[in-house]
Amino acid sequence: MAKLWSGLFARVRFVALGGRYERFVSRCAQAGIPLARLRPMPGGVCGVMPARYYKRAAAQARPCRTRLRVKRRQGLWFRLRNYQGRWGLLLGPLAFAAVFVLMQQMVWSIRYDAALTPAERSGIRQALYSMDIYEGAFLNQTRLRQAEKQLLNQNDGLAWVSLNFSGGRLVVEAASAQPQPAVEDNDFTDLTALTDGLILEMNVQEGFAAKQPGQTVAAGEVLVTAGKLDRDGALIPVHAKGTVQARFTRSYQCTQPLEYQSQLPTGRVWSCLSLRAAGRRLALPARQPGELDCCTTTHRPLTLFGFALPVTVEEQLVMEWQSETVHLTEDQARDKARLACLRQLFRDFPDARILRQTEEVSAGENSVTVTVVLQVEANIASAERM
Repeated sequence: MAKLWSGLFARVRFVALGGRYERFVSRCAQAGIPLARLRPMPGGVCGVMPARYYKRAAAQARPCRTRLRVKRRQGLWFRLRNYQGRWGLLLGPLAFAAVFVLMQQMVWSIRYDAALTPAERSGIRQALYSMDIYEGAFLNQTRLRQAEKQLLNQNDGLAWVSLNFSGGRLVVEAASAQPQPAVEDNDFTDLTALTDGLILEMNVQEGFAAKQPGQTVAAGEVLVTAGKLDRDGALIPVHAKGTVQARFTRSYQCTQPLEYQSQLPTGRVWSCLSLRAAGRRLALPARQPGELDCCTTTHRPLTLFGFALPVTVEEQLVMEWQSETVHLTEDQARDKARLACLRQLFRDFPDARILRQTEEVSAGENSVTVTVVLQVEANIASAERM
């Protein structure tokens, strides 16, 4: 410890030769110049003194006709003098330390809870990216708390979210919310018929049946009523609920042109890359997508030999689409028109079961018209507010 402490102060190891060097040592003692480690040597003496006393010692050596020479310089001051004019060597470590401390506030990597599904991870990552939280962004606790609230508000499927940031690593922990039971509307509604038909089966869970199986109904007629008068004539309201299976006939007509314009993929695919870090975005040269092109954007950290850097790579995968004229034969046009009719049926009655199907086809100059007549069994009950 003494050597370390003494090494911090500037000292010189001197050699005094010739003349009356004994008197030189005495004069230095009388002048208060501290000399240490004095050792005799042929023709003189050597020792150590503080560097600030060297000029005074040289003045004492001249009257004694003694040559005073510096043999070695020691101490931190002389070591720093070697770097005089080369301040970059001294400022470099300081700048590195400052950058190192600053980089601790930058996101180097993002880790997700193992309990999260790939879909949940992708959704959270895209949400964080929209909040400018990605590899290379600067974070603080205020931004993290705000991001947690926004994630919970945007994603109803999460019960809680925790964002923990330390040492350049952001750890995302979350838990899926338990599915909430659907709450039915308690408004007083009647169940009415969507179309004309023959009632085959009624399953009345709540309310009062106004029809019976085997009866025919017209569109708009009440099947299950939501209220009933008691003996005193007061209305007893209930929530009508149930299904009414009926057999009915439905017809649809669709016209399909033989030529039409459609947007189709050309098969050409390319990527547009951008780099994001510290709130900056650098787009790499690439072909820009057109108005009709389909784009899919993904984000991933930039890696170098498997080491993640604090930079996010935004990749936009572009699939080229263009408008083309599609030519159909009469058979192809008839099939597309028939499919459109069936799609309309299942939009109107999702549980429909087709019993019989007939169609009529009429061909025009540039189109084909298909009329489909369907005999169907389906639920025809629809809620109507009182």
